[in-house]
Amino acid sequence: MECEAVMVTDRVKEDIILLQLAEMTFVSTDGAPDFLDYVKILETAQPLMNIDGGAIPFQKWPYLIELARDLVSNRLLVTLKARQVGFSWLVSAYAAWMLRFHEGAHVLTVSRGQLEAYGLLEKVRFILTNLPPEWQLRLDPDSRSEIGIPEMKSRVQALPSTPDAGRSGTESLVILDEADFHEYLAEASLAIKPTVDAGGQFIMGSTSNKREAVSVFKENYRNAPGNGWRKRFVGWDARPGRTVKWYEEKKNEITEAELQGLTAAFFMEQEYPGSENEALSPARTEAAFDLDVLQDMETNDVREPLRTEGSIKYFQDSQPYRGYYAGTDSAEGRGRDYSVTVIIDSRSGAIVADLMSNEMPPDVFAAESLWMLEKYGQPQWVIELNNGGGEIVRAAMSQGYRRLWAPTYAKKASGDYGLRTTGFNRGKIWDKLRSTVRGRAIIVPNKDGLAQFFDTVSNSKTGNIAAVGGKHDDYPMACALALQGDENVISSEGKGYKVSPVY
Repeated sequence: MECEAVMVTDRVKEDIILLQLAEMTFVSTDGAPDFLDYVKILETAQPLMNIDGGAIPFQKWPYLIELARDLVSNRLLVTLKARQVGFSWLVSAYAAWMLRFHEGAHVLTVSRGQLEAYGLLEKVRFILTNLPPEWQLRLDPDSRSEIGIPEMKSRVQALPSTPDAGRSGTESLVILDEADFHEYLAEASLAIKPTVDAGGQFIMGSTSNKREAVSVFKENYRNAPGNGWRKRFVGWDARPGRTVKWYEEKKNEITEAELQGLTAAFFMEQEYPGSENEALSPARTEAAFDLDVLQDMETNDVREPLRTEGSIKYFQDSQPYRGYYAGTDSAEGRGRDYSVTVIIDSRSGAIVADLMSNEMPPDVFAAESLWMLEKYGQPQWVIELNNGGGEIVRAAMSQGYRRLWAPTYAKKASGDYGLRTTGFNRGKIWDKLRSTVRGRAIIVPNKDGLAQFFDTVSNSKTGNIAAVGGKHDDYPMACALALQGDENVISSEGKGYKVSPVY
C-alpha cells in the first residue's frame, strides 16, 4: 500500500513536470513555478568558508528576479553591475531556457576572450545537464564553443570579441558579457546589431572599465531609455550578505597584481561600485572635478525642489538683501544638448533655482528664464553667446532686463552683451568652477545637474574640458558662467571683462 502511494506521488509529480514543460515561463509574475526554480548552478568549493561546492539551486534574490523580468520584456537590455552578483549565471539560464523551450532558437554569446567564451558556454551546459531528467534532451554538437539541441533545432555559439564576431546569420539572442572590456566592442556591436534587428534580443552586461571614459557600452547605458535600451544597475550591496565590513575586507585583500597600477579605492569603484555615478565617473586622472567632493555633494546636497513650475525647479525662495548671480548655457532645443539657466546665491553658493531643457527653442527658453529670474530681483545674468545665446540676449533686452552682463567696452546701443566662450577664455572659466567645487563653495541640489559634473572630463593630451561621449556638460557650464558675474575674465579679443550692469 505504501509502495503504491509512492508510485502515485511520483506519477503526479511527473505529470506536473510535463505540464509545466509545455507552459514553462522563464520567470513568473505571480509566484507560480518557473524555469528558474529548476535551475542549478555550480558553486565553487571553499573549504575555509565551509562551502563544499557542487550543484546548488539558483538563488532567486530580488534584484535577480527584477533583472530576469527585464530579460523577458526588453529587446535591448544593458546592465551596469558590480562583480559576482550572478549576472553570468542568470543570462546563461536565460540562454538555456531559450534553447530548451523555443524551437529554432539561435543564441550567440560574445566574451572578451576565448577562455571567457568557453567559460560562459560551460555555464549553459551545466544548467542544461542538471535540469530534471524528464526535460533533458540530447546535445549535439556538444563542444567547448557550441551546443545544439537537434530535437528543438536550437543552438548556442560562444565567440571571443573580434571585429567580425556575429556578423553572419540571424540571431534570436545575443549576449555580450563584460562588454566594457571587449577590445573590439564598437566593431562587434556594428556587426551584431543587424542580426537582431528582425526581432532578436541584444543583451549587454559589464562592470565599468574605468580606463575607458568613452565606450559603446557606456554610451548605450547613459543614453537609455531614449536610445531604445532598457538599463539596469546592480551595485555591490545588492547581493545578500554584503555589508560595509565585507566591502572593507575585500578592499584590504586586493593584491598588487589585481591593482595593475590602480589605487585600491579606484579598483573598488570599478569592480564594486555602489552607484551609477561611482561606476560611470571617469578615472580620477581624467575627471574635471574632484570626485570625492562630488560624491560628498551627491550624498549631502541633492534634494527634491520646494516646488516646480513646468521645467523650472525652485530649491530656495528669494530672500531680501541677498545677492544672486545667474548663468545661461544655451542650445537649439532639438533634443540634444541642454539649455540651462541657474541662479546662485552669492553668499552661500547654493543654486536656488534652475531651468533645464533640451526641447525648448531659444525664444521659449528665454521667456521661461526671464520668468524665473524676475522672482529673484533680476540678478546679474551672464549669457553665453554661442549656440543661440544671442537670441536670448535680444529677448532679455526687449523685455527691459536691467542687469545683463557685458564687457566693459560694450556700448548700450551696440547690444554687445553676454560672453562668447572660445578656446582663449574657456579654460579660465572652467578653472573658476573647478576651484569653487574643490573648495566646496557651491551647492548643487539638482540630481540631474550634478550628474553632468561627474560626466565632465579633462582631456589629458589637450587639456580641453568637455563631457564624455554621449553625455552633457551644459549644467556645469551654466554654473561656470554664473560665477563670472563677479570675475574679471579675458575676452577673445584680449580685453579685460568686468561686471558692467546694464540699466
